[in-house]
Amino acid sequence: MKYLKRFMNWYWGDNDVEKEPPKDGFFRILYLLGNFPGKMILINVVFLLSCLPIVTIPAAHSAMSAFVGKMYRDGFDFSLDNYKREFSGRLWKQLPLGLFSAAIIFYGYYLMSLAGNFKNVGDTTTHGLLLGCGGVFFCVGLLLNVWISVLSATLELKNHDILKNAAILFLIEWKRSAGILITSVIFLFLTFTFLPYSLILLLLIEAVLYWLICYELIDPVIQERIVKPYEDLRKGECP
Repeated sequence: MKYLKRFMNWYWGDNDVEKEPPKDGFFRILYLLGNFPGKMILINVVFLLSCLPIVTIPAAHSAMSAFVGKMYRDGFDFSLDNYKREFSGRLWKQLPLGLFSAAIIFYGYYLMSLAGNFKNVGDTTTHGLLLGCGGVFFCVGLLLNVWISVLSATLELKNHDILKNAAILFLIEWKRSAGILITSVIFLFLTFTFLPYSLILLLLIEAVLYWLICYELIDPVIQERIVKPYEDLRKGECP
């Protein structure tokens, strides 16, 4: 019973010995995954379930960003009830933004699918052009979706301000965007290459790990370019 109790304490993050956790970076992510696997697995399953009605995917992405953001900043203080409140509160607000990025992704996929028709008839020039354009649209839509989800979860802004900031940041912070894109490609490659075995990881941890990495890449930019200047401006206005 003693060992079972220790295992359950570790599983839920109730550790006997508190160590100074890494503040940020990859080791912060490893710390969260190693110390709070129960919460991570639970929210991963809830996130996948909340994505099943397709129209709820944008709200689920934003709620997941809020969840991992709270976990990343404060540890284990963000509960399942918090996730449900974030999800229900963003259900309709996130829908237009989600539809916008989804339309770009779908158009990119459509162009890449259309390119196959020209390859079959030997028109390699048109095939390459459509494939390249489709890939660009697909990547832009994917990146906008990630930036929009994290910005929506971090800042209380109107939709047009969220979209404007997402478009600007994903362009000027191209290194961060490249990191998100590489992460997305790796996750997609591993998921589809090792089917059906990869479904186990997808169910248990893959989604929350992906959004943790994306949050770690984007949050420093939001703090430096938006939150800190706003706070400095407010301090300057106060007597």
